[in-house]
Amino acid sequence: MGEKSLKLPSAMGFRDGTVSVHTSRTMMLPELTLVFDKVPASAASDAYTTSIVADNALGKPTQTTRKRTAQRLVELYALDPTCPLFRLLRHFWPTDTGSRPMLAFLAAAARDPILREVTPFVVAVQIGELVTTAQVTRALEGRYPKRFGTSTALATAQRLASSWGQAGYLAGKVKKKRTRPVVTPVVATFALLLGYLSGLRGKLLLDSVWARLLDRSPTEISALAAEASREGWMTYKAAGAVVEITFPGLLKPNEEIATLDPN
Repeated sequence: MGEKSLKLPSAMGFRDGTVSVHTSRTMMLPELTLVFDKVPASAASDAYTTSIVADNALGKPTQTTRKRTAQRLVELYALDPTCPLFRLLRHFWPTDTGSRPMLAFLAAAARDPILREVTPFVVAVQIGELVTTAQVTRALEGRYPKRFGTSTALATAQRLASSWGQAGYLAGKVKKKRTRPVVTPVVATFALLLGYLSGLRGKLLLDSVWARLLDRSPTEISALAAEASREGWMTYKAAGAVVEITFPGLLKPNEEIATLDPN
C-alpha cells in the first residue's frame, strides 16, 4: 500500500481538508502544557473545556477569549480521550519534558493540514541557515496558490514560523535560524504510530510523512526505533529488507482492526 493512496482516517483523530488553526493561532504549546498540568489524563473531554473556560486555567482576560482558545486547542489536539490520537499523545506526554515539543507538534500536524503540508519546506532548509517570513510566505503561497490574501498569507507564515520555533525547527526571536528538533525514542515511536494509524505497515513506516517530519535520516530513524523497542515503547524487528513494527498494548482491539482499512 503506497502512502499516496492513503486518506487520513478521521476516526483516529486525523483532520484533512482546508481548515487550519494557523490562520489565527500557532500550535499553542504553552497553552497545551498548562492545560495538561491542570487536567489529569484520566479526565473526560468536558473537563478540558471546564478548565479553560470556567476555571480560566490559562489566565485569559475574557470569556470570549477563553472559549476561542478552547476551540482552537480542540481543533489542534481534540482534547478528547475517546480520540485515539489524543489518548496516545497523553500516554507519551509524561515520559520527559524534552519530548513534549515534538509530541505536540506531531499531533498538531496530524490535525492541521497547512502545518503538515508546509513543514517540509523548513525541513529542507540546511541547519544554521536563516529562515525569513518572506521565505515562509512564498512556500505557503506556492503550496496554496491564490488561496490567501497578502495580509493573511503573511500572518499565517509568521504563525507557522512560531510553531516551528516551539517545536525546535527554528531558533531566534528576530532572526530565525534553522535548528534540529529534539527527537527521542518516544517521539520516534509516536511518529511511527501515526503512520500505523494511517494504515501503513513495515518499512513504509520509516519513510511516512510523519517519519519525515522528524528531520532525521532513515538510518537515524531506524536506530531510534530500535532503541524505542529496547525501552519497551514499541516492537521493532529488522531482517534485511523485511521490517516489522508493532505497538503492543497501545491500541484497543477495535482501533487495531480499523487501522487495517483506514480508508
